[in-house]
Amino acid sequence: MKKYSIPSYIFLALLAGVAIFPVLFVISNSFMSSAEIISRYSAEILPANEADFASRGVHFVRVGLLPERFDLGQYRELFLKSPGYLRMFWNSVAIVIPVLLGQTILAPLTAYGFERVMWKHKEALFLVYIVIMLMPAQLLLVPNFVVAGWLHIRDNVLAIILPAVFHPLGVVLIRQQLKNFPTSCIEAAALDGAGAYQTYRLIVRPNLSSVVAALTVLLFADNWNIVDQAVVFIRKTYENPLSVYLADVVSEAPGIFFAVSVFYLIPALLVFFLGQDHLIEGVVLSELKV
Repeated sequence: MKKYSIPSYIFLALLAGVAIFPVLFVISNSFMSSAEIISRYSAEILPANEADFASRGVHFVRVGLLPERFDLGQYRELFLKSPGYLRMFWNSVAIVIPVLLGQTILAPLTAYGFERVMWKHKEALFLVYIVIMLMPAQLLLVPNFVVAGWLHIRDNVLAIILPAVFHPLGVVLIRQQLKNFPTSCIEAAALDGAGAYQTYRLIVRPNLSSVVAALTVLLFADNWNIVDQAVVFIRKTYENPLSVYLADVVSEAPGIFFAVSVFYLIPALLVFFLGQDHLIEGVVLSELKV
C-alpha cells in the first residue's frame, strides 16, 4: 500500500472537510426551530441596527452550525402539515424506480448484443451511442420534446422516463467490462448446446453484478436530481419531482427548508453508501478513468 506524507493527509482531510461541511450544515440546521431559522436567515426580520443596511438592499444572516435549542419542529411540520412536499418526494421516486429497472434489464442485454453478436455496422451505431452519451442533457431536450409529441406523451412523466431508460450510459459502461469477459466460458457454453440467451442469462449476466450496481448508483444520482426535463414536460406543480420545487421552499416555507433538504438528501446518501464498493469496483473493471 502506498504511504502518504503527513502534509498529504492534512490536505486530504481539508478537502474532505470542505466537501462534507454543506451536508453537516444542512443536517444541523434541520434541528433548529422554524422561528430560529426565520430569525437567522430571513431578510424580513432584522435587528434595528441592521435596518439602515436593509434599506439599501444589504442583509445579514447569522450562520450557525449548531442550533440554539435542539428542536424537531421542522420535521413535525414537514411530515404532519406539509403533504405537498411528501407528494413531490414520491413523484421523484416514481421517476427514478422505472428508470433503474429499465436500465438494469435493457443495458446489459444491449451491451451483450454489441460485444458478442456479429452484425453489420454495429461499431458505427455504438459510436452514435457514445456521441449521445457525451451530449449535455439540455441539448437532447428538443428532440425528446418532438418525439414525445409524436407519441402523445407530452405533459406526462413517461416523457422523462423513456429517454432515461434508453440512455446509452449503461450500454457503454457494461460493454467495457464485457471486453474483458473470458471467451472460453462462452465457447464452453456453446459446446454444451447453450443458446445465446441462455449463455447470457446463466453465465454472462451473473458476472455483471458489480458494474450493474455501479450503474444503478450513477443513474440514481442523475435522475434523482433532474430539473430541466421536469420543467419542460410537467406543468402541474404537484406532479413535479421534489428536485424542481426544492428552491421554492426557501420562499414559501423557509422555516422547514432544511428539513425538506435532509429528507430529499437521505435516499441519495443511502444509495451511495450501499453501493460505493460496487461503484468503485465497477468503474475499475470497466477500465474507465474518473
